[in-house]
Amino acid sequence: MLKENGIPLYYQLETILRQRILSGDFGLKAPLPSEEALGQEYNVSRITVRQALASLEREGLIVRRRGKGTFVSEKATSLESPKLTGFMEDLISMGIKTTAKVLDMSVIEAPASIREHLKLGSDARVVRFEKVRLVEGGTFSHVFNYLPIDIGKRIPEEELSGKPLLMILEDDLGIKAAEAVQTVEATAADAKVAPLLEVRVGAPLLKVERTVFDKNQRPIEYVSALYRSDRYFFTVRLKRKKSETFAGWKTV
Repeated sequence: MLKENGIPLYYQLETILRQRILSGDFGLKAPLPSEEALGQEYNVSRITVRQALASLEREGLIVRRRGKGTFVSEKATSLESPKLTGFMEDLISMGIKTTAKVLDMSVIEAPASIREHLKLGSDARVVRFEKVRLVEGGTFSHVFNYLPIDIGKRIPEEELSGKPLLMILEDDLGIKAAEAVQTVEATAADAKVAPLLEVRVGAPLLKVERTVFDKNQRPIEYVSALYRSDRYFFTVRLKRKKSETFAGWKTV
């Protein structure tokens, strides 16, 4: 059942049906439920259903045949982007072509959350880079990098378009990363980031935040990135641990 939450109902339904088509829930050339059935399933009007289906038809995901119904298009499978997983350095080592558009490079007063992540004082300033990462020519992620000013001011902006920032730190500046703390959560594209990533407002994204530490446990970088969920997924390998006092899974 769809709910009024500031996002038009037809857009919510369109997004759901698109995902169901691209995930294979509706097979190639398979019929979709009737307009009436979709309206009942998602508790929306037939006008809303027709708006959603019209958008999917323009996109080439479905074909509508008068008197017969609506069917998944033969083109549907070719419209789904292959998904990638791994850190950017891993993708590059696999031979995948990646570049970045640097949107902004600024020295700013560090917000409280950034100071906390980088363990900086109350009046600290940081260098902030804003980038859109492209993989194989398609938009992939929107990234903010925050660095302590003594590190960030040494980063040449022109290097960022062809090389991940962490590789610049390690290869060019000799600053070695030892470990990181990372969180991953689901979010949606807002009106600012949607056009940058070439997705619709409200499209599902993966939000990844990571604090990187050197061997002395000094935070050297904080990253906040939004990934297109149709092009990226996150994988964790787990190992079962069981003893007299503990039973569960741990990352490896």
